Amino acid sequence: MYNFIFSYNPLSYFGIFIWFLFLDQLTPIPEEVTLLSIGYIAKQHLINPYYAGLSAFCGLTIIDNLFYWLAFSGNKLINRFKNKIGEKVQKKYIDGMEKHSVRTLLLLSFIPKIRFFSPIFAGLFHVKWRTFFLVNGFGTLIFITLYITAGMLFHNSLKYLLKELELVRHSVFVLFMIVITIVLFFKFNKKRD
Repeated sequence: MYNFIFSYNPLSYFGIFIWFLFLDQLTPIPEEVTLLSIGYIAKQHLINPYYAGLSAFCGLTIIDNLFYWLAFSGNKLINRFKNKIGEKVQKKYIDGMEKHSVRTLLLLSFIPKIRFFSPIFAGLFHVKWRTFFLVNGFGTLIFITLYITAGMLFHNSLKYLLKELELVRHSVFVLFMIVITIVLFFKFNKKRD
């Protein structure tokens, strides 16, 4: 039943898109955890990792561009956010954006919990949209690929660990049966004597 729901229903990919477009911004669940989970589920052949990654990419790209434009246009909520950032931190990112905007944007794309602020900083510091779009898109693509792949590898590792634990469990059971047999053997031999 689950196979039918995830594999053949395009709404599952639409759900991933909606998650990254809206819900990811409202929940405390990090994007990294969601992407690892997608990789884990994809390894179980319940969803296609490429379609899931594309869905996540589209959702993240749209919301990142929205945040960029809000910051670039001087939105009041974003300006309040800017005012809460210390001058030292602002100066650090302004210098980074002025001198090495591509490198700074890429670096921000990979730092957990800071990735959310990357489009805001780019918009606040008036990085050209084309530069932001290309660098953020490339960084997002790598980010998604790495975490979905890590989720798939985690599935393989967990499967191997459970397989090893099953061997240990069987070994413990066999060892337990041998110990019981030896104990019973000696116990019955003592009663005969």
